[in-house]
Amino acid sequence: MRFKLWQRIFLSFLVPTLITVAIFLYQIDKFKMIFQQIMLLEAADDIGMTLIELRRYEKNILLFHEDLNTILFYENLKHLKREVLSIEMVIIDAVGKEDYTELQKKLSAYEDAANHVIEEDTADKTGVIKNMRVLARDIEAILYDFKIQERRKIEVSIYEIKHYLIVSILFLLAAAITTGYLLSKKVITVIKKMEKSFEKLSKGEFKKIYDIEAPEEITALIDVYNHTIERLKAYRTELDKTLASLGEANRELIEKQETLVESKKAAAMRLIAAEIAHEINNPLSSATLMLGMFYEEIDDADPKKEDIRFILMEINRCQDVIRKLTDYAKKEPLNITDVNIIKLIKEVADSALRQNADKGVFLTMSISYVPQVISIDRSLIYNALFNILSNAFEAAPPGASIEVSASVEDAYAVITISDTGEGIPEEHIGRIFEPFFTTKKERGGSGLGLAITKKIIENHHGTITVSSSRETGTVFRIKLPIGLTKAIEL
Repeated sequence: MRFKLWQRIFLSFLVPTLITVAIFLYQIDKFKMIFQQIMLLEAADDIGMTLIELRRYEKNILLFHEDLNTILFYENLKHLKREVLSIEMVIIDAVGKEDYTELQKKLSAYEDAANHVIEEDTADKTGVIKNMRVLARDIEAILYDFKIQERRKIEVSIYEIKHYLIVSILFLLAAAITTGYLLSKKVITVIKKMEKSFEKLSKGEFKKIYDIEAPEEITALIDVYNHTIERLKAYRTELDKTLASLGEANRELIEKQETLVESKKAAAMRLIAAEIAHEINNPLSSATLMLGMFYEEIDDADPKKEDIRFILMEINRCQDVIRKLTDYAKKEPLNITDVNIIKLIKEVADSALRQNADKGVFLTMSISYVPQVISIDRSLIYNALFNILSNAFEAAPPGASIEVSASVEDAYAVITISDTGEGIPEEHIGRIFEPFFTTKKERGGSGLGLAITKKIIENHHGTITVSSSRETGTVFRIKLPIGLTKAIEL
């Protein structure tokens, strides 16, 4: 007959469990006996406490001869006799019939001696008092022996309970070990085979389990496992096909999304450029015309003529930037020319310093060896550098400093603009190049300055990075290729 797994385990544990239960039932009677012995020991302790109280009032009588002490003495004596009588059989069982009879005699003799001391008015009571004390000590000795015997009985009972408990635990442990050993040949062997099969499954190998002799539950589990393996193979094939299809669809979606984003950005830029050209070009043209006429009329010796010339240059630059922004939105090619980069940097610094002369910010320049001429779109790079410098002046408090440096690194000209201003908050540092992101809306910021700057640098095959902290300020680092020779479409 082939037993199921639960039947094997049940039968293996049934007999030792029944034996253990019988042992525990036997221990319940032991616990009851211990409880009774503890109650008797408490009664013996109460008798001892009563005897102590009795002796205390005995001393008070001998010392002070007060009526209250006499009354309390007799009350405690009666209470002591009642308590001894209440556990008469237990005391006899513990100390023997003779000692119990002797205890009763000594109690009576102690009471007679006390009566003699209290009631008779004789001058010499020394002998009676001495005898009374001897009797009290004898009573204490008998009661002490009784308590010792009861404690020993309790210790013996506890030891027996411990012994049986240990035997029960060892018996159950032996049964469990035996059962585990008998079942391990069948169950654990099968489980190990299943474990190996699962390891192969985790590596993508779909292997079935064959030729297993095991309890009915485990063979049923193996059948389900083998069926699951077959279904997993089919699902894996379908999943691979689906993943390949999803991957292709995802790539197409990303490409379309990037195209859509770029299209939206270009549309936004075209709209902004159109609005700027419409709103600003006309008044700038009028201002240029009027200032040009005024420039022609003013005497060459007049110092204001140079200021007017500077204003005309700035207006022309604004118109050039508007034109370039429009071209930038239309994806027209850069106007790459050979430009003296050192001169360009100095022009940008001079222009920014003029516009911020009243802010009390110091501007220094540190230019290492760089090629005087590199191929860039002069107007757009001018605009990019000017935008970063303007931001630096705006962030720097009075007394702060801005440093513009240039050097060569590999095949790149590196331009660094650093300030000792308040820095960029950490939560904003990753978004400052995003279009339309600005922290200066209340001051009219559009959020396009740094976005356009980044686009200009990247379309020159360059890079722009930023680092900032509250303690040291902000550093922009621009890298432009030195040998850019062909036109690049934006």
